[in-house]
Amino acid sequence: MENLGTQLNQHGQGMDGVLRLAFYLADMDADESVSETYKRYFEEPYPARTTVGACELLGGATVTIDAVVARE
Repeated sequence: MENLGTQLNQHGQGMDGVLRLAFYLADMDADESVSETYKRYFEEPYPARTTVGACELLGGATVTIDAVVARE
């Protein structure tokens, strides 16, 4: 989430512009941790969220995030 925030800031955007997030998890047991982290970075009404289990992620990552952000 820190990386997402950094990327958004570099493009003049903030986390408040996030409309939808897709989380790809190499281990679905991490979903609870992802949910807790998600709630620390966003407030109600929360952005739409999808969580997908993936047997393998690029570079051995455990979580990959895809975000759709409103452009000002």
